[in-house]
Amino acid sequence: MDTSKYAFISLDESRAIKGLLIFLIVLGHNAVFTRTFNGSFHFIYTFHVQAFFILPFFYIYTKQSRFIDSFKKYFARLYYPFILFFIILSLIFCITGGNNLDYNKVLNLDNSNIEAIWFYILTLFTGNYYLIDYFTGFQYLWFLPVMFSMSVLKEAFQNNKVVNIFLLIIGFVCYILFFVFMYKKPYDENCNFLLMIFSPFAILQGCGAYFLGKVTYYLINNKYIKVVNAVCTILFILFCASYITALIVKGSITYCELWTYRFIMPILFINFIYYFKSNISRYSFLKKLGDYSFPIYIIHPPLCATAYLICKNYFQINLVYAIVVQFVVLFISFYISTKWVKIDSLRKRTLPRAINEIL
Repeated sequence: MDTSKYAFISLDESRAIKGLLIFLIVLGHNAVFTRTFNGSFHFIYTFHVQAFFILPFFYIYTKQSRFIDSFKKYFARLYYPFILFFIILSLIFCITGGNNLDYNKVLNLDNSNIEAIWFYILTLFTGNYYLIDYFTGFQYLWFLPVMFSMSVLKEAFQNNKVVNIFLLIIGFVCYILFFVFMYKKPYDENCNFLLMIFSPFAILQGCGAYFLGKVTYYLINNKYIKVVNAVCTILFILFCASYITALIVKGSITYCELWTYRFIMPILFINFIYYFKSNISRYSFLKKLGDYSFPIYIIHPPLCATAYLICKNYFQINLVYAIVVQFVVLFISFYISTKWVKIDSLRKRTLPRAINEIL
């Protein structure tokens, strides 16, 4: 497989951007912070995870890979870890007696072992975040199947014009459904759930992520990049100001306003980051976080949940404790990640880089 590629950002810039994004993702999962500032949770989720889907489009391979090669590579790097950590978290959740959702709220199921097993297996093949949450108590693993499907589509079909047009059309619809509308209330029996539950490897969400990344690629890969980048940066700042103003004046925002932010903010945010990429890359701590962004992503949510329970029961929910939790969780996650990756045999069995490391 030819791995020659063209990059819009340097290695140091990529490392630092990943570090910034994982910092924001931890902040989004930091319930002490999101419950201190009303509306901050929805605001962060309008752009931070989506930016991770866009980042791979800053690297464009000059020769198309075979579909099977791309599938095997990203299955090892992304889908295998999803399966592994889903099983681990679901076992822990089962042992601790966790149960955050009644079966009757998911397709009106009867609480039977056969149906439970069926939906457990279905989760492994679809990456459905409703069911991930049901079986593990956390939703965050949904990111891995979506990134898997998007990465395979990008690497295998990026130079095929006909397939690209098809993916952009399907991707636009999927982007609106899964990234903009999402759901009004978790776990209701809606269109998104029914589509995702029979979507192998989260392919529909992957198409939505592909659309987002490809549109951003077209914006940065043109002769007017400086103008487009500057305009998007200004708009990002204005949209942030309008969101904060709406919270101050009204105390909340409507669903229509939220959908508008979800639609436009990821593209504006990644352009904002691109505009300041050289400045961001100067911070060594961001580059170090970026080097371990994947294991940090896997580790931090249970730590955030534990920290929130401690603060809620023994301390207070305020800005001071939110800052403390943020940096404590980041430090512990980073420390564990460095030790984890250095044990090569453990790394190969949990975070493989190629399919032969699994076998």
